[in-house]
Amino acid sequence: METSPKTPSRIDNCQVGRYTHAMADLKELARFAVKVINIHMPGNWDRPVGYDGHARFVAVYWDHAGNDVFITDGLSGRSGGAWWLHTNLVERDARREITAALMACGVTNPLNKWPLGDLSNEATHGLILDRFEHGLWVARLEEATPFLCQQHHKAIADPAAIAAALVRQKTELLEDATVHPCVPCHCDRGWKLSVDYYLPCPECQRSGRIEIIPQQAIR
Repeated sequence: METSPKTPSRIDNCQVGRYTHAMADLKELARFAVKVINIHMPGNWDRPVGYDGHARFVAVYWDHAGNDVFITDGLSGRSGGAWWLHTNLVERDARREITAALMACGVTNPLNKWPLGDLSNEATHGLILDRFEHGLWVARLEEATPFLCQQHHKAIADPAAIAAALVRQKTELLEDATVHPCVPCHCDRGWKLSVDYYLPCPECQRSGRIEIIPQQAIR
């Protein structure tokens, strides 16, 4: 008994469409970026660092002016997150792999002037995190910015306007920063790594610090 061929469902077509778009994004990224090999990032590494959006790709680098790690999806960005995760990654956990990728990206001697930014140098390159595939890439920031902008609706993906907005956001973050008396929390500075996923610490509310409540003088 012959049966008619199965007609592709709407769900199948949607899955094919998503896969096609995902592969197109990676192909476009590979045009100017170099993948860091043998690195699989934790499932939500970007959350402790400070990103709370939903874009697939985010760029991370050290902001020399604010002396802090900066993470952005091309439309919005922030600093003040778990900078130590970025520091551990680039200085210890994946130092060799990131250095090799930077050299493949055209940096002659990355150890002489660290292109991802530090206390002495402005960042010329950034880490590009693929939040869906948990992969890591390196690229020049001037090339990565238009790519990140394309993730968002074309009506608002104006690189000049977005760049100005990011500058304003960083300025506001620096101006709003306040210091409160506190002691370090016993957790890993606000987050706890559970297998391959970071969980926020309930005691310090992800700040890594517990604010000291001054005791009122007893008369």
